[in-house]
Amino acid sequence: MNGRFPPWLTPTWEQLSSDWRQGRLAHALLLSGADGLGKRRLAERLAALLLCEHPADTGQSCGHCQACLWLQAGAHPDLRLLQPEEAGKAIKIDQVRALSVELAMTSYSGHHKVALVAPADALNVNAANGLLKTLEEPTADTVLILLSASPGSLPATVRSRCRHLRVHRPDSGAGLDWMHAEGIADDTAQRCLQVAGGAPLAAVELAAGGVLAERDRRLAQLAGVFRGRDDPLRVAADWLGEHEARTLGWWRDWLQALVRWQQAGLPPDEPQVAQTLQQISESVDCRQVFELSDRIVAALHSLGSGLNRQLLLEDLLIDWARLARTRRSAAPVT
Repeated sequence: MNGRFPPWLTPTWEQLSSDWRQGRLAHALLLSGADGLGKRRLAERLAALLLCEHPADTGQSCGHCQACLWLQAGAHPDLRLLQPEEAGKAIKIDQVRALSVELAMTSYSGHHKVALVAPADALNVNAANGLLKTLEEPTADTVLILLSASPGSLPATVRSRCRHLRVHRPDSGAGLDWMHAEGIADDTAQRCLQVAGGAPLAAVELAAGGVLAERDRRLAQLAGVFRGRDDPLRVAADWLGEHEARTLGWWRDWLQALVRWQQAGLPPDEPQVAQTLQQISESVDCRQVFELSDRIVAALHSLGSGLNRQLLLEDLLIDWARLARTRRSAAPVT
């Protein structure tokens, strides 16, 4: 909960704080929006307000009571976080049951109990169904906050029991201003914001964590596999780790950009990506790219299901290499 509060979150925060002041804050909230926009910061700010012993009438936590000090130390007993036990895994029914038991207990501080579900997209089917009872019959002074980048993937029964607030991207100028204030040079800020799809917090992470260099390397590996220079099995082994979802997300975005280029003549804005995709665009069939893109989306949804991730990546990369071979073998002999 450190750092400046992003200004593009202010409209959503004003809605929440107004509901709190009027005593009509929903017991279940769904905050949706792209990753990297600050949904978690928004949820943590609301949690701080609800748990504070002496909140201001303006809707701000005091910052110095015992509850605020516990929060700052990451140890408030009335704040619960429901998340995957391992990165990329699903949230399971046993975790939901344990949360329900904890929320049914008396508040430690005599105030609210707050649970963050992050990301709510990670709830498997049984876990989502298990959460319904808590959503339908919440205990007194309990607030559940679900965070989702893909609210459409949640069951309609879950969505319908939450007040849904969407967090929107700021315009590019506001995003760049934010990044400049974070000390990021203009050229780097512009590229990172573009890569992050206009999400400033994700763009700051790209700039600071070496993620941009990793992304460039993944694109080069895909080009190498496509041209037969890199072994799909070795590339799959290199991709295996805690960031498969990020890599698959990049690959999905590149394939979608490839389709847009082929169908609408709209090249990617990034020169490096455009150069790589142009060479590939001339060698693949749009229908096959669509099919592979759909499989990558399905793979992203299945990462937390217990499937063998290495085999999953190997299959996708082998089929990617086959696209090039299929096109070459179909070319007429001259």
